[in-house]
Amino acid sequence: MADIGYNDNVKVAGRKFHIQTASNINKGFARCEVFEDGRVITAHHTDFERRNDSNEELLDRRLRKIVEGLHQETKTEIELMFQISEKITKLKHAPSNVKVGLMFLQNNLTRDAIEQFKVALELDPKSLIAIKHLGVCYLKEGHVNEAISLLERAIDEDNKFADIHFNLGRAYFLKKKCEKSIKFFNESLRLNPQYFAASYHLALTYLDSIIHSPDNSLLPPPTVRFKRSQHLLEYLDSQDLPKFNNIYPQIIKTLNEKKISSAVKILANSQETIFPLNVMGLIGIDFYLKFMYGGKNLDTDVVKKYEEKLVEASKTHPNYADIWNNLGIVHLIQCRNLFLQALTEFDRALEINPFFNKALKNKKLVENDGKEFLILLRAILK
Repeated sequence: MADIGYNDNVKVAGRKFHIQTASNINKGFARCEVFEDGRVITAHHTDFERRNDSNEELLDRRLRKIVEGLHQETKTEIELMFQISEKITKLKHAPSNVKVGLMFLQNNLTRDAIEQFKVALELDPKSLIAIKHLGVCYLKEGHVNEAISLLERAIDEDNKFADIHFNLGRAYFLKKKCEKSIKFFNESLRLNPQYFAASYHLALTYLDSIIHSPDNSLLPPPTVRFKRSQHLLEYLDSQDLPKFNNIYPQIIKTLNEKKISSAVKILANSQETIFPLNVMGLIGIDFYLKFMYGGKNLDTDVVKKYEEKLVEASKTHPNYADIWNNLGIVHLIQCRNLFLQALTEFDRALEINPFFNKALKNKKLVENDGKEFLILLRAILK
């Protein structure tokens, strides 16, 4: 059976994107890539069962539905992201600019993300979340000095955000200023002891400093740095982080053989895979943007899809607070949809029997509570 593929060009906001999706039946997955100016900016992946099907026509239909669904969903996401961005620009609502900026950042449209975060800061100069993510964008674009200046300004505003200390640690690591990098990673862990990405980067920095700054008098001796990195890596392995557990045996092997540069290379190359941009939070952000500005009703099937994504994410990352917060919001929206469904069912009962007083009473109760519930839901999402 031949693999299935789709190609499309999407023109939106004066931009042109090429979307290419193909199955790999032998390996059991489909991959969708989005190109701009000949460069892959983002990719989506979905697995499917490679079960034997005696009816090749049914098998082809099933796989075609999966591949086409991934392709069309990606196409719609790109179009909707820019449409929502255009709506938000007119609203002058800083939190929404931040959220759409995060969507751009997730899709590696860093310059679009920078624009949104800058708009958010024009509207709310003290928005620490906008400052933090603008700093992340600057790091991604290689503007390290700009990132440091921005993040240090954020610390002057409020030094209680572990994320800001963490990203400053990353910035100083790129500048090879290991003592400052270690200081900020340690501070982020003081503020949030379960900040696994900070533990990971701290271990990486200790090892890297042994190579590039073995005689740095501001740091402990190399033997101490080596042991501290080992303890941090052992701790991360004990936390059952699936993608980290996959590379841990290889890292330990290189460290036992004193091949520190090899361990540094593995850790540096794996960091984005193990700790991607907070996808769990982005599931909720994507949901929020569509609910508030997407112009489409989030029906039961769409809400169920988001619920499944978040439930799956909660199994992989049970310590991510964003997952549970967004799952709670999804469940509230499911309740809202059930309110609306109840109204149609009471209406149907009254169509059948206009004198059914119990149904009339129930309808009025749901109408009153439903209005209050919608107000509550929008207040939570605001």
